[in-house]
Amino acid sequence: MTDDALTRGKAKFEEIYPATASETPSDWERIMYEDLFGGVYQRPGLSQRDRRLLILGVAAAHGIDSILRLQMRAGIAKGDLTAADLDEITIFLTQYVGYPLGTRVRAAAAEAAKA
Repeated sequence: MTDDALTRGKAKFEEIYPATASETPSDWERIMYEDLFGGVYQRPGLSQRDRRLLILGVAAAHGIDSILRLQMRAGIAKGDLTAADLDEITIFLTQYVGYPLGTRVRAAAAEAAKA
């Protein structure tokens, strides 16, 4: 990838998350900035909210609490989601992932809504 992909990726990362991209990224971070945020996230067709909802579905299905919390907090911080959205997401996803994993979604939503 090029420096342009890195620059685009770092800017997109900061647009999506309430965090600053690393000034001196590790190889792992550089690849993430260039490929994911500088490439895939630049594609048309899905809004940032759409992408965030898809990530939440995957994280819920796999019980990945850290990603649930990250995406919910970032969604609220960046205006993609509201506390009311988190309630509906919790109800909806629980029907698909089951109540044991749904309790993880619910806990993450409660934490994000308080932040």
